[in-house]
Amino acid sequence: MTLLRDDAHLYCTFIAHVRQSDGAEQPLYDHLTGTAAIAKALAAKIGLPLSGELIGLVHDLGKYSTAFQEYLKKSVAYDKYQHLDEDEEAGLLLDSKPKRGSVDHSTAGAIYLNEQFKKLSSSYIQAHSQQKIRRYEGQLLADMLFICVASHHSGLINIVGQNTQPYLSERKNKPEEKTHYTQALEHAQQEQLFAQLGGSFKKDTLKEFQSIVKKIMTDSRATDKQKDFYLGFLTRLLFSCLIDADRSNSIAFEHPNQAHLLDCKRADWQIAIDKVETLYQGFADKAEQSPPNPINEQRNHIAQTCLHAAQSDQGIFTLTVPTGGGKTLASLRFAVQHAKRHNLERIVYIIPFTSIIEQNATEVRKILEEEGSDGIFDGQWVLEQHSNLEPEVQTWQSKLIMDNWNAPIVFTTMVQFLESCFGGGTKGVRRLHQLSRAVLIFDEIQTLPMNCYYLFCSALNFLTTHASATAVLCTATQPVLDNLPIAHNGSLNPATEIIGERAQLHNLFDTLQRVDIHDHTEKPQDLDGLTNYASDNFAKFSSTLVIVNTKVWASQLYQKLSETVPEDELYHLSTSQCARHRKDLLDQIRHRLKQGLPTLVISTQLIEAGVDVSFRSVVRFLAGLDSIAQAAGRCNRHGEMRDDQGASVKGQVFIICPESENLNKLPTIAQGKAIMSNILSQWAHNTYGDVHLLHPDIMQQFFHHYYQTEHGIKEMAYPIKDSRGKSTGTETLYNWLSSNSTNPLTNNNNTQRHQAEQFPQLWQSFMDAGRTFKAIDAPTKAIIVPYLEKGRHLISALCNTSVNDSHFYQLVRDAQQYSINVFAHTFDALFTVGALHTVRDTGIFILSEAFYDAQMGLNLEGTSELDLLAF
Repeated sequence: MTLLRDDAHLYCTFIAHVRQSDGAEQPLYDHLTGTAAIAKALAAKIGLPLSGELIGLVHDLGKYSTAFQEYLKKSVAYDKYQHLDEDEEAGLLLDSKPKRGSVDHSTAGAIYLNEQFKKLSSSYIQAHSQQKIRRYEGQLLADMLFICVASHHSGLINIVGQNTQPYLSERKNKPEEKTHYTQALEHAQQEQLFAQLGGSFKKDTLKEFQSIVKKIMTDSRATDKQKDFYLGFLTRLLFSCLIDADRSNSIAFEHPNQAHLLDCKRADWQIAIDKVETLYQGFADKAEQSPPNPINEQRNHIAQTCLHAAQSDQGIFTLTVPTGGGKTLASLRFAVQHAKRHNLERIVYIIPFTSIIEQNATEVRKILEEEGSDGIFDGQWVLEQHSNLEPEVQTWQSKLIMDNWNAPIVFTTMVQFLESCFGGGTKGVRRLHQLSRAVLIFDEIQTLPMNCYYLFCSALNFLTTHASATAVLCTATQPVLDNLPIAHNGSLNPATEIIGERAQLHNLFDTLQRVDIHDHTEKPQDLDGLTNYASDNFAKFSSTLVIVNTKVWASQLYQKLSETVPEDELYHLSTSQCARHRKDLLDQIRHRLKQGLPTLVISTQLIEAGVDVSFRSVVRFLAGLDSIAQAAGRCNRHGEMRDDQGASVKGQVFIICPESENLNKLPTIAQGKAIMSNILSQWAHNTYGDVHLLHPDIMQQFFHHYYQTEHGIKEMAYPIKDSRGKSTGTETLYNWLSSNSTNPLTNNNNTQRHQAEQFPQLWQSFMDAGRTFKAIDAPTKAIIVPYLEKGRHLISALCNTSVNDSHFYQLVRDAQQYSINVFAHTFDALFTVGALHTVRDTGIFILSEAFYDAQMGLNLEGTSELDLLAF
């Protein structure tokens, strides 16, 4: 094909990309073979290296067509000459810029793979009872490869759509004039694209695939519905390998000075082990020189147990430790030892809230990273992903700043984890393959959204059984995920409790019991009553934390208390403040608590999960038992409280109830609150015997009650809802991603579907599910706020730095600490009044200074005053 060069000479080759900065051209052959090499290495982690190599090799096969090369020529010419005057442009005969995606270059490669494996599988049939299984394994592989290649710009396509269209079969039969398959294949063969594929390559590819499918189909712990889900998840993992390989090769060409960021460097886990063990040896030496401390003794026991458990086989583990038990460091000890034991590639910490990522990541970074040491990512072991501060428009710039979790230790959020597993498009799924051959540490697992229970359990079962991952579910309030109510959906595979048998667990909780809990919910109170209650508690204990369920209550209570409590003693915490703002406030709070200065904090529940603060008293609005236990973990956290004679005393936790609060958008809290009212009533009548309210047995009963509620049963499989948030019936996202049993095109009779003639097979509505899935019920958008001089400087630098500058990548990462996530209606309100501005075409938004308050954070009124509008 011919493309326009600067010197207007013609030349003959096929081009994949033309670099924007200098007009350099990437040969299509180089892009395809380079992508294939990366995809092969990535797919080897899930046992499908040859499949990975094939989809990488043909994913852009359609670019060999004349139509695509002409499209590329016109696009490049338009970009280069669009600023010429009319006469000059007319001389070049330039029309408007071709529409992105107007030439299909994805389907040709998909058709090629489908044709190859249909022929191979039909000749591979042998006359015995398993012949139809073999045939469908060949067709199953052909379908998986087809979907991966056909979807690499759109996100995974549907096998069948919820509009009852047989989408996959229609895509396979797309006409030649739109796919240009024949011509593209001829040109590819002229360039000898398939020269490296030997005679047995396709049979070897099918053979390695059959090994994986056999393991899935003979998994005795999985239900038929889960096996359907597993086949779909395997497809998504293979797709992830292609997306990352394609993006990485393209970015390395477009931004050669950034290519080193894409290099996959393996960690030397022994270096990490040595540093962690040095830390624990220091703890031991210090303990020998200090009086006995039951809290520290138990923390040491937990850490030692984690050390021994790390030598176990891979699988699912639970680490059930009371708050303040040192599980962050103990889980790190387990993870680095286990990673070395099984030669794993990375450790991923999945944390519920962005507010505690920096705290935990900083703790790990201090242990592992030293200036000028080790040479792993220039000494950087830890990657933090704080928020959704990623552009929505897929440009070269957005691809550059999009992390793919390429680091030995990654800290990310549960939202990002779930989006990678189930979200639509190609942005999140690119990271998914990084969850294979990894240790996955889920911190505060009880915060997992209930509508994702079955999705999460099935994904984790697959990753730990079929993708060489190990999972650790950490919490003081362990949900009962291995015994969910709908049997055919399947629960979490049995997990090994690291702490040991139930008696050992009970002993641990009894030893680490550091608080007394008081039920004061018998008389709900209004704002004045609750203000007086908090004031009286503060006067008595001098350090008090009040945790409420909504930002409205946090704002109202803070403002009311500010009328009588000195400004330097009163603090407000909520997600209306950026992470850096909350960190600064928490630093001030910790300093005051350490100095014994009066401190009263009003906070939403963001402070409950993992935030290292310790008050003498905690007041908690009524919620579920898991929330109350987490709140209690912020009281006398280290067992440091003493009376005048130096004897240990307990912290005091009080449960109260407001007269009214709007929990319509917080059904999980509302349901937990209702169940907790009944538990408190039984506890008051000594129904549970002489045990602490936070005893593991009561906690287990709380979750069992919760799961059996109408709300719980309906929610767990992710019910499909309309625009008003109302359920559309019995259909669920879990069904769309597994058997799709209610879709007329997939045959309602599951028994017949799962006979050898039709099983295994793909049935998923991938694209419909991806468009529907949101990790949180009300999706949010990230905006950068002008918090203090640093925030204003970052905003200025982002606006003034070229997006092609290597510094831009670091600026975006730094700005994540200065961003907040707002709901769509809040975003629209801010945009309407001109409070938001975008950074060029990146999709990144910044907030005007008048709309951010130094005390409360986001101020919708644009006055930067204390009276924050409730929302």
